[in-house]
Amino acid sequence: MSLYCVKTIFLFSKSDVVPILGPSLAVAIVLGGPTDILSFIIGFLWLESHLLTFEVSSTIVGVEEDRLSKPYRPIAAGRLSVYAAQWLYVAVGVCAVAWSVYLGLALCTAVYMVAIYCYNEGGMSHHWFLKSFLGSIGYTCYCWGTTIIFDHGNPLSRVSIMAIAMSGLLHVTTGHAQDFRDLEGDAAIGRKTLPMLLPALFARWSLALLLATWTAALVRLWTPPIAATLALVFFGLAAATKFVYARSLDADRAAYWWYNV
Repeated sequence: MSLYCVKTIFLFSKSDVVPILGPSLAVAIVLGGPTDILSFIIGFLWLESHLLTFEVSSTIVGVEEDRLSKPYRPIAAGRLSVYAAQWLYVAVGVCAVAWSVYLGLALCTAVYMVAIYCYNEGGMSHHWFLKSFLGSIGYTCYCWGTTIIFDHGNPLSRVSIMAIAMSGLLHVTTGHAQDFRDLEGDAAIGRKTLPMLLPALFARWSLALLLATWTAALVRLWTPPIAATLALVFFGLAAATKFVYARSLDADRAAYWWYNV
């Protein structure tokens, strides 16, 4: 595979390294326990194949959005035609499904594929709640599959199920944090998000309150060591403060980075 092809594939997922790849792998490592190198590579590639399937589909249906908010993506940047992207979408999707069947993760991938079809081709991401809800299903599936792979095929424990479900609920209630940075792109395709529908100050302060509430709830539920508690409180308050005082696209991007950390 040429360097050009590798870079093109990377550009599909570039914006999701921090919000998706990093957190999903971290959750899987914590819940699945320390794993061997081979299992880590398999888990990473499984996760990337599913993420790439979504990103290629999203790029095909959201070219105008990408030209405004993510101009580096392959179609918007002129690196790949829509026709070629459609073939890539099918190829990667088929590989992801086949791999999941082999790994015993067919149900996980079936749920995921239905969710991303509804999100992209089904146009449900145009509604503020469905966008966050379907996004949370996707994130839940990333953690679900990767955790099982890291744990060498063992089914999820009750603690893992609870932790992944809590992560999904967190995304449902605060996932619109990403929409502050994407206002121009969302407006271009007629998508309605909470930052558009709510008064600006209320949208930002309500998100900050949700982040503070979730931070307190997670600390109370899991009772982590003091160092982890302080880190969680620090990052939660930092993200909340960044969103409240952000007044530019760059500031919203920075706030979203803190949110994902």
